[in-house]
Amino acid sequence: MTHVVPSQSSSLDDWLCYLERIHPSNIDMGLTRVRQVGEKQGYTSLPNVILIAGTNGKGTTARCLEAILLAQGYSVGTYASPHLIRYNERVRINGAELPDQDHVDAFHALEQGRGDISLTYFEFGTLAALEVFKQKKPDYILLEVGLGGRLDATNIVEPIASVITTIDLDHKEYLGDTRELVGREKAGIFRAHAPAIVGDLAIPNSIWQYAEELGTQLIAAQRDYSFELSNDALDYKNDKLAFQLPVPNIPAQNVATAITTLDTLGLLPNEQTLRKVLTNLTVEGRFQRLSEKPLVYADVAHNPESARYLAAKLAQFKACGKNVIALTGMLQDKDQKAVFNAVKAQVDEWHLATLSCFRGDKAENLSANLQCEIESPKLSLHASVAQGLNTILNTMDDEDLLIVFGSFYTVADAIAFWQNKE
Repeated sequence: MTHVVPSQSSSLDDWLCYLERIHPSNIDMGLTRVRQVGEKQGYTSLPNVILIAGTNGKGTTARCLEAILLAQGYSVGTYASPHLIRYNERVRINGAELPDQDHVDAFHALEQGRGDISLTYFEFGTLAALEVFKQKKPDYILLEVGLGGRLDATNIVEPIASVITTIDLDHKEYLGDTRELVGREKAGIFRAHAPAIVGDLAIPNSIWQYAEELGTQLIAAQRDYSFELSNDALDYKNDKLAFQLPVPNIPAQNVATAITTLDTLGLLPNEQTLRKVLTNLTVEGRFQRLSEKPLVYADVAHNPESARYLAAKLAQFKACGKNVIALTGMLQDKDQKAVFNAVKAQVDEWHLATLSCFRGDKAENLSANLQCEIESPKLSLHASVAQGLNTILNTMDDEDLLIVFGSFYTVADAIAFWQNKE
């Protein structure tokens, strides 16, 4: 099928529609095609790249790394996916999104350079981000791995450090159905010449084995560094340092991983700078407060591990007497039963919403899976996240907390609803 190729004067939306149509499948694992294009365009030799993989925590770890580097005066390029509201969220220079034209210029350059090599939407977007970084020349580049690690498009670069945040089961059809298999896929971003920092608290044997085979220096949570979170402080320690830091707004585990990564690379600032960064650090969609009255939070938790973290946050509010209302929308291919099981003890009232996006599931299907985990829950179904919010907000009082979660799409819909409301 022939597609009309946008030009350098076309809109970003025109380019994104084009990217959605030019490859026969949405996911096509493998590095052969992207590496050919990356080598030709000079992306594989970009300097000072940190690769960040993990089932959960990639975004918050990258944001923490970015903030600490920026606080020291370094310039930083960051690539993340997926986005919540706008494609522009995927590429940041010094913490700021770029204008549409910068993305269009990168897409155009890549289109001219790829020849007849076919690329998926994600592969094209990843290579275009590398084109941006090639042009902008930041001091450090942070790349979030999209899926797995070994065969992800980001893995064509040569990193100065590789990071794995956490290991859990997600995307089982691509990565395997055990933590050992998932760990081995994610360890594919390791290099013999670069340190690997692993923040998981129960590191699978497959990661240890692959690091040993490759000769990679592995810096591991619980062995080489530790952290402890209390109500009023985050204590971090390794064999050289001991910091007492403010309680962060993101998971402490990911803060500790970011600190360890920068310490390993000799890029860690003083404790005063760290304290200032952590006091002000927030990440969109990660237990993000949308409203204080009524009290509404949104979280992208969409797999069992992230749901367990969300449950721990909700438990703090339950202990203060809050009645927790959940509005959930999820994708069809997620482990819905496990997610519901992880948070069920903290939720008093359930609202399930249909997601109309690609792979979005219907509220009726969510209901069937919820009721496998919870007998006779207090339950309402809604045609959309917006409809659910309209219904819930009309009945909430000061003792209620609403948590909107289950997918990036769910949170994006909630944020868009709030922006339109305001």
